[in-house]
Amino acid sequence: MREVEVVAVPDASPSDSPQGSHPERASSFAPRATLLLVPLLWATYNPALRFIYESDAPPSPAELTAVRMLVSLVPFSFVLADVARDEARKREAAAKETSLAGDETDPTSSSRDVSLLLRAGLELGLVNAAATAFQAYGLELTSATRAGFLLSTINVAVPLGAAAAGQRVSKVTWIAVALAAVGVAVTEGAFTPDALDAAASVPATGASSLGDACCLAAAALYSAFTVRLGVHARRCDAAELSACKAAAMAAACVGWWVVESTGGSGASSADPSVLFDSARGGFGVVWGAVVYSAIAPGALANVIQTKGQAAVPAAEAQLVFATTPVFNAALATAFLGERPTIETLVGGLIIITASVAPSLFEGSGTEDGATTE
Repeated sequence: MREVEVVAVPDASPSDSPQGSHPERASSFAPRATLLLVPLLWATYNPALRFIYESDAPPSPAELTAVRMLVSLVPFSFVLADVARDEARKREAAAKETSLAGDETDPTSSSRDVSLLLRAGLELGLVNAAATAFQAYGLELTSATRAGFLLSTINVAVPLGAAAAGQRVSKVTWIAVALAAVGVAVTEGAFTPDALDAAASVPATGASSLGDACCLAAAALYSAFTVRLGVHARRCDAAELSACKAAAMAAACVGWWVVESTGGSGASSADPSVLFDSARGGFGVVWGAVVYSAIAPGALANVIQTKGQAAVPAAEAQLVFATTPVFNAALATAFLGERPTIETLVGGLIIITASVAPSLFEGSGTEDGATTE
Protein backbone atom coordinates (compact mmCIF):
# COMPACT_ATOMS: atom_id res chain seq x y z
CA MET A 1 0.00 0.00 0.00
CA ARG A 2 8.00 6.21 -0.45
CA GLU A 3 9.48 9.26 -0.43
CA VAL A 4 12.65 10.84 -1.69
CA GLU A 5 11.54 14.14 -2.99
CA VAL A 6 12.36 14.24 -6.70
CA VAL A 7 11.12 16.62 -9.35
CA ALA A 8 8.19 15.03 -11.16
CA VAL A 9 8.75 14.55 -14.89
CA PRO A 10 6.45 16.96 -16.73
CA ASP A 11 4.37 15.97 -19.70
CA ALA A 12 6.61 15.93 -22.73
CA SER A 13 3.83 17.26 -24.99
CA PRO A 14 2.49 20.56 -23.60
CA SER A 15 -0.02 20.92 -26.42
CA ASP A 16 -1.77 17.75 -25.22
CA SER A 17 -2.04 18.98 -21.66
CA PRO A 18 -5.43 20.16 -20.48
CA GLN A 19 -3.62 22.93 -18.61
CA GLY A 20 -2.10 24.30 -21.80
CA SER A 21 0.90 26.30 -20.64
CA HIS A 22 1.15 24.39 -17.34
CA PRO A 23 1.96 20.75 -18.22
CA GLU A 24 3.62 20.35 -14.83
CA ARG A 25 0.25 20.81 -13.14
CA ALA A 26 -1.43 18.35 -15.47
CA SER A 27 1.22 15.69 -14.86
CA SER A 28 1.10 16.25 -11.09
CA PHE A 29 -2.71 16.29 -10.96
CA ALA A 30 -3.03 12.68 -12.21
CA PRO A 31 -1.26 11.01 -9.24
CA ARG A 32 -3.18 13.25 -6.83
CA ALA A 33 -6.44 12.22 -8.46
CA THR A 34 -5.36 8.57 -8.26
CA LEU A 35 -4.62 8.98 -4.55
CA LEU A 36 -8.29 9.89 -4.01
CA LEU A 37 -9.05 6.20 -4.44
CA VAL A 38 -7.16 5.53 -1.21
CA PRO A 39 -9.46 7.44 1.18
CA LEU A 40 -12.46 6.11 -0.77
CA LEU A 41 -11.32 2.55 -0.07
CA TRP A 42 -10.35 3.42 3.51
CA ALA A 43 -13.87 4.74 4.08
CA THR A 44 -15.20 1.19 3.63
CA TYR A 45 -12.83 -0.19 6.27
CA ASN A 46 -14.67 0.89 9.42
CA PRO A 47 -18.08 -0.42 8.30
CA ALA A 48 -16.52 -3.79 7.50
CA LEU A 49 -14.81 -3.99 10.88
CA ARG A 50 -17.92 -2.76 12.67
CA PHE A 51 -19.85 -5.61 11.08
CA ILE A 52 -17.22 -8.13 12.19
CA TYR A 53 -17.09 -6.85 15.77
CA GLU A 54 -20.89 -6.95 16.03
CA SER A 55 -20.97 -10.65 15.13
CA ASP A 56 -21.43 -13.47 17.61
CA ALA A 57 -18.12 -14.08 19.47
CA PRO A 58 -16.11 -11.43 17.59
CA PRO A 59 -12.31 -11.77 17.34
CA SER A 60 -9.97 -9.60 19.37
CA PRO A 61 -8.19 -6.70 17.60
CA ALA A 62 -4.95 -8.69 17.58
CA GLU A 63 -6.60 -11.79 16.12
CA LEU A 64 -8.54 -9.87 13.49
CA THR A 65 -5.51 -7.81 12.44
CA ALA A 66 -3.32 -10.91 12.15
CA VAL A 67 -5.91 -12.79 10.10
CA ARG A 68 -6.52 -9.77 7.85
CA MET A 69 -2.82 -9.35 7.17
CA LEU A 70 -2.40 -13.04 6.35
CA VAL A 71 -5.32 -12.81 3.92
CA SER A 72 -3.83 -9.68 2.35
CA LEU A 73 -0.69 -11.66 1.50
CA VAL A 74 -2.60 -13.90 -0.92
CA PRO A 75 -2.69 -11.41 -3.85
CA PHE A 76 0.97 -10.62 -3.18
CA SER A 77 2.09 -14.27 -3.18
CA PHE A 78 3.10 -14.22 -6.85
CA VAL A 79 4.99 -10.95 -6.38
CA LEU A 80 6.89 -12.33 -3.40
CA ALA A 81 7.66 -15.53 -5.34
CA ASP A 82 9.01 -13.48 -8.27
CA VAL A 83 11.21 -11.44 -5.94
CA ALA A 84 12.57 -14.62 -4.35
CA ARG A 85 13.26 -16.26 -7.74
CA ASP A 86 14.89 -13.12 -9.10
CA GLU A 87 17.11 -12.85 -6.05
CA ALA A 88 18.14 -16.51 -6.37
CA ARG A 89 19.00 -16.03 -10.06
CA LYS A 90 21.02 -12.91 -9.33
CA ARG A 91 22.99 -14.60 -6.59
CA GLU A 92 23.69 -17.58 -8.83
CA ALA A 93 24.84 -15.30 -11.65
CA ALA A 94 26.97 -13.27 -9.25
CA ALA A 95 28.60 -16.44 -7.95
CA LYS A 96 29.48 -17.56 -11.49
CA GLU A 97 30.88 -14.16 -12.42
CA THR A 98 32.94 -14.09 -9.24
CA SER A 99 34.41 -17.49 -9.97
CA LEU A 100 35.38 -16.38 -13.50
CA ALA A 101 36.56 -12.86 -12.71
CA GLY A 102 38.22 -13.48 -9.38
CA ASP A 103 37.91 -10.55 -7.01
CA GLU A 104 37.01 -8.06 -9.74
CA THR A 105 33.26 -8.65 -9.31
CA ASP A 106 31.35 -7.62 -6.23
CA PRO A 107 29.25 -10.67 -5.29
CA THR A 108 26.69 -8.46 -3.53
CA SER A 109 26.20 -5.92 -6.32
CA SER A 110 23.42 -7.84 -8.02
CA SER A 111 21.33 -8.07 -4.86
CA ARG A 112 21.47 -4.42 -3.76
CA ASP A 113 18.02 -3.57 -5.11
CA VAL A 114 16.45 -6.57 -3.40
CA SER A 115 18.23 -5.73 -0.16
CA LEU A 116 16.85 -2.19 -0.34
CA LEU A 117 13.39 -3.57 -1.06
CA LEU A 118 13.52 -5.95 1.89
CA ARG A 119 14.81 -3.28 4.27
CA ALA A 120 12.14 -0.85 3.14
CA GLY A 121 9.38 -3.44 3.45
CA LEU A 122 10.56 -4.46 6.92
CA GLU A 123 10.72 -0.85 8.11
CA LEU A 124 7.29 0.08 6.77
CA GLY A 125 5.68 -3.15 7.95
CA LEU A 126 6.94 -2.82 11.52
CA VAL A 127 5.98 0.85 11.76
CA ASN A 128 2.49 0.17 10.40
CA ALA A 129 2.01 -2.81 12.72
CA ALA A 130 3.08 -0.77 15.76
CA ALA A 131 0.71 2.05 14.78
CA THR A 132 -2.16 -0.43 14.41
CA ALA A 133 -1.48 -1.94 17.83
CA PHE A 134 -1.29 1.45 19.56
CA GLN A 135 -4.52 2.54 17.88
CA ALA A 136 -6.33 -0.64 18.95
CA TYR A 137 -5.27 -0.24 22.59
CA GLY A 138 -5.97 3.48 22.55
CA LEU A 139 -9.54 2.96 21.37
CA GLU A 140 -10.09 0.53 24.22
CA LEU A 141 -8.85 2.96 26.89
CA THR A 142 -10.26 6.34 25.89
CA SER A 143 -13.47 7.77 24.47
CA ALA A 144 -14.19 7.69 20.74
CA THR A 145 -14.38 11.50 20.68
CA ARG A 146 -10.98 11.96 22.23
CA ALA A 147 -9.45 9.17 20.13
CA GLY A 148 -10.77 10.68 16.90
CA PHE A 149 -9.41 14.09 17.77
CA LEU A 150 -6.01 12.76 18.85
CA LEU A 151 -5.65 10.56 15.77
CA SER A 152 -6.51 13.48 13.49
CA THR A 153 -3.24 15.12 14.54
CA ILE A 154 -1.68 13.02 11.79
CA ASN A 155 -2.80 15.74 9.36
CA VAL A 156 -0.35 18.11 11.01
CA ALA A 157 2.26 15.55 12.02
CA VAL A 158 2.95 14.39 8.45
CA PRO A 159 4.11 17.79 7.11
CA LEU A 160 6.04 18.39 10.33
CA GLY A 161 7.75 15.03 9.88
CA ALA A 162 8.44 15.74 6.21
CA ALA A 163 9.98 19.10 7.08
CA ALA A 164 12.08 17.51 9.84
CA ALA A 165 13.33 14.95 7.30
CA GLY A 166 14.62 17.77 5.11
CA GLN A 167 11.82 17.82 2.57
CA ARG A 168 10.54 21.15 1.34
CA VAL A 169 6.93 21.85 2.29
CA SER A 170 5.49 24.79 0.34
CA LYS A 171 3.63 27.67 1.96
CA VAL A 172 0.43 26.71 0.17
CA THR A 173 0.73 23.20 1.60
CA TRP A 174 1.23 24.52 5.15
CA ILE A 175 -1.89 26.68 4.80
CA ALA A 176 -3.82 23.76 3.35
CA VAL A 177 -2.67 21.50 6.21
CA ALA A 178 -4.02 23.94 8.79
CA LEU A 179 -7.25 24.24 6.82
CA ALA A 180 -7.60 20.45 6.58
CA ALA A 181 -7.09 20.10 10.35
CA VAL A 182 -9.92 22.56 10.94
CA GLY A 183 -12.08 20.76 8.39
CA VAL A 184 -11.57 17.37 10.05
CA ALA A 185 -12.43 18.85 13.44
CA VAL A 186 -15.59 20.46 12.04
CA THR A 187 -16.62 17.25 10.26
CA GLU A 188 -16.29 15.26 13.47
CA GLY A 189 -18.29 17.89 15.37
CA ALA A 190 -15.37 18.75 17.60
CA PHE A 191 -16.59 22.33 18.08
CA THR A 192 -20.16 21.49 19.05
CA PRO A 193 -21.10 21.92 22.73
CA ASP A 194 -21.98 18.23 23.07
CA ALA A 195 -18.61 17.10 21.69
CA LEU A 196 -16.68 19.52 23.87
CA ASP A 197 -18.62 18.37 26.93
CA ALA A 198 -18.07 14.71 26.02
CA ALA A 199 -14.33 15.18 25.59
CA ALA A 200 -14.03 17.17 28.80
CA SER A 201 -16.21 14.78 30.82
CA VAL A 202 -13.81 11.84 30.46
CA PRO A 203 -12.25 11.41 33.89
CA ALA A 204 -8.50 11.87 34.04
CA THR A 205 -7.84 8.31 35.11
CA GLY A 206 -4.66 6.43 34.49
CA ALA A 207 -6.43 4.34 31.85
CA SER A 208 -7.68 7.36 29.88
CA SER A 209 -4.26 9.01 30.06
CA LEU A 210 -2.67 5.82 28.77
CA GLY A 211 -5.30 5.67 26.03
CA ASP A 212 -4.52 9.24 24.99
CA ALA A 213 -0.82 8.38 24.89
CA CYS A 214 -1.51 5.31 22.74
CA CYS A 215 -3.60 7.36 20.27
CA LEU A 216 -0.88 10.00 20.01
CA ALA A 217 1.73 7.29 19.51
CA ALA A 218 -0.42 5.75 16.76
CA ALA A 219 -0.76 9.14 15.03
CA ALA A 220 3.00 9.69 15.22
CA LEU A 221 3.71 6.24 13.79
CA TYR A 222 1.16 6.61 11.00
CA SER A 223 2.76 9.95 10.17
CA ALA A 224 6.21 8.38 10.08
CA PHE A 225 4.85 5.63 7.83
CA THR A 226 3.47 8.17 5.35
CA VAL A 227 6.71 10.13 5.28
CA ARG A 228 8.94 7.07 4.92
CA LEU A 229 6.65 5.48 2.34
CA GLY A 230 7.22 8.50 0.12
CA VAL A 231 10.97 7.96 0.37
CA HIS A 232 10.89 4.26 -0.46
CA ALA A 233 8.15 4.52 -3.09
CA ARG A 234 10.46 6.44 -5.40
CA ARG A 235 13.09 3.72 -5.18
CA CYS A 236 11.06 0.51 -5.32
CA ASP A 237 8.35 -1.02 -7.44
CA ALA A 238 4.93 -0.33 -5.90
CA ALA A 239 3.67 -3.92 -5.96
CA GLU A 240 6.95 -5.36 -4.68
CA LEU A 241 7.25 -2.80 -1.89
CA SER A 242 3.62 -3.35 -0.88
CA ALA A 243 4.17 -7.11 -0.84
CA CYS A 244 7.27 -6.91 1.35
CA LYS A 245 5.58 -4.42 3.68
CA ALA A 246 2.54 -6.70 3.96
CA ALA A 247 4.74 -9.71 4.74
CA ALA A 248 6.60 -7.85 7.49
CA MET A 249 3.38 -6.49 8.97
CA ALA A 250 1.75 -9.93 8.86
CA ALA A 251 4.66 -11.45 10.76
CA ALA A 252 4.53 -8.69 13.39
CA CYS A 253 0.75 -8.95 13.79
CA VAL A 254 0.85 -12.73 14.12
CA GLY A 255 3.45 -12.24 16.85
CA TRP A 256 1.14 -9.72 18.54
CA TRP A 257 -1.71 -12.24 18.38
CA VAL A 258 0.45 -15.03 19.83
CA VAL A 259 1.65 -12.83 22.68
CA GLU A 260 -1.91 -11.76 23.47
CA SER A 261 -3.19 -15.35 23.34
CA THR A 262 -0.50 -16.77 25.59
CA GLY A 263 -0.35 -13.84 27.99
CA GLY A 264 -4.06 -13.11 28.29
CA SER A 265 -6.79 -14.67 30.34
CA GLY A 266 -7.02 -17.68 28.05
CA ALA A 267 -10.68 -17.01 27.26
CA SER A 268 -10.00 -16.84 23.55
CA SER A 269 -8.47 -20.31 23.46
CA ALA A 270 -11.40 -21.83 25.43
CA ASP A 271 -14.04 -20.02 23.41
CA PRO A 272 -12.84 -19.49 19.83
CA SER A 273 -14.09 -16.51 17.87
CA VAL A 274 -16.51 -16.73 14.97
CA LEU A 275 -13.53 -16.84 12.61
CA PHE A 276 -12.61 -20.31 13.84
CA ASP A 277 -16.02 -21.73 14.72
CA SER A 278 -18.02 -22.63 11.62
CA ALA A 279 -20.98 -23.67 13.76
CA ARG A 280 -21.66 -20.07 14.76
CA GLY A 281 -24.19 -18.04 12.83
CA GLY A 282 -22.80 -15.72 10.19
CA PHE A 283 -19.51 -17.60 9.85
CA GLY A 284 -19.37 -17.26 6.06
CA VAL A 285 -20.57 -13.66 5.96
CA VAL A 286 -18.06 -12.59 8.60
CA TRP A 287 -15.25 -14.21 6.65
CA GLY A 288 -16.47 -12.36 3.57
CA ALA A 289 -16.12 -9.08 5.47
CA VAL A 290 -12.64 -10.11 6.63
CA VAL A 291 -11.52 -10.90 3.09
CA TYR A 292 -12.95 -7.64 1.77
CA SER A 293 -11.29 -5.56 4.49
CA ALA A 294 -7.98 -7.27 3.79
CA ILE A 295 -8.08 -6.81 0.00
CA ALA A 296 -9.90 -3.56 -0.87
CA PRO A 297 -9.00 -1.07 1.90
CA GLY A 298 -5.94 -3.20 2.63
CA ALA A 299 -3.79 -4.60 -0.17
CA LEU A 300 -5.33 -2.63 -3.05
CA ALA A 301 -5.29 0.71 -1.20
CA ASN A 302 -1.70 0.06 -0.17
CA VAL A 303 -0.54 -0.44 -3.76
CA ILE A 304 -2.38 2.68 -4.95
CA GLN A 305 -0.96 4.70 -2.05
CA THR A 306 2.55 3.50 -2.82
CA LYS A 307 2.27 4.36 -6.53
CA GLY A 308 0.75 7.74 -5.77
CA GLN A 309 3.31 8.73 -3.19
CA ALA A 310 6.06 8.07 -5.70
CA ALA A 311 4.98 11.34 -7.33
CA VAL A 312 3.18 13.25 -4.56
CA PRO A 313 5.12 14.60 -1.52
CA ALA A 314 4.01 13.23 1.84
CA ALA A 315 2.56 16.49 3.12
CA GLU A 316 0.35 16.88 0.06
CA ALA A 317 -0.59 13.20 0.05
CA GLN A 318 -1.85 13.55 3.61
CA LEU A 319 -4.13 16.35 2.45
CA VAL A 320 -5.73 13.86 0.07
CA PHE A 321 -5.99 11.25 2.82
CA ALA A 322 -7.71 13.84 5.03
CA THR A 323 -10.76 13.50 2.78
CA THR A 324 -11.52 10.09 4.37
CA PRO A 325 -14.26 11.56 6.65
CA VAL A 326 -15.87 13.09 3.56
CA PHE A 327 -16.03 9.70 1.85
CA ASN A 328 -17.28 8.16 5.12
CA ALA A 329 -20.18 10.59 5.11
CA ALA A 330 -20.85 10.12 1.39
CA LEU A 331 -21.00 6.33 1.69
CA ALA A 332 -23.20 6.53 4.78
CA THR A 333 -25.58 8.80 2.90
CA ALA A 334 -25.62 6.70 -0.27
CA PHE A 335 -25.89 3.21 1.23
CA LEU A 336 -27.10 3.62 4.80
CA GLY A 337 -29.64 6.37 4.29
CA GLU A 338 -27.97 8.67 6.82
CA ARG A 339 -28.45 12.41 6.46
CA PRO A 340 -25.27 14.48 6.70
CA THR A 341 -25.25 17.15 9.40
CA ILE A 342 -24.38 20.76 8.71
CA GLU A 343 -21.03 20.13 10.41
CA THR A 344 -20.31 17.29 7.97
CA LEU A 345 -21.18 19.41 4.95
CA VAL A 346 -19.18 22.46 6.08
CA GLY A 347 -16.22 20.40 7.26
CA GLY A 348 -16.23 18.34 4.07
CA LEU A 349 -16.16 21.48 1.95
CA ILE A 350 -13.21 22.81 3.97
CA ILE A 351 -11.31 19.53 3.59
CA ILE A 352 -11.92 19.32 -0.16
CA THR A 353 -10.76 22.92 -0.57
CA ALA A 354 -7.61 22.18 1.39
CA SER A 355 -6.93 19.00 -0.59
CA VAL A 356 -7.08 20.64 -4.02
CA ALA A 357 -5.35 23.88 -3.03
CA PRO A 358 -1.75 22.72 -3.69
CA SER A 359 -2.67 21.49 -7.18
CA LEU A 360 -4.60 24.64 -8.07
CA PHE A 361 -2.30 27.34 -6.74
CA GLU A 362 1.17 26.06 -7.46
CA GLY A 363 3.10 23.38 -9.26
CA SER A 364 5.94 23.56 -6.77
CA GLY A 365 4.52 20.72 -4.72
CA THR A 366 6.67 18.34 -6.76
CA GLU A 367 9.80 20.39 -6.38
CA ASP A 368 10.70 19.42 -2.88
CA GLY A 369 14.31 18.93 -2.18
CA ALA A 370 15.81 15.49 -2.21
CA THR A 371 15.90 13.55 0.98
CA THR A 372 18.25 10.78 1.83
CA GLU A 373 17.36 7.67 3.69
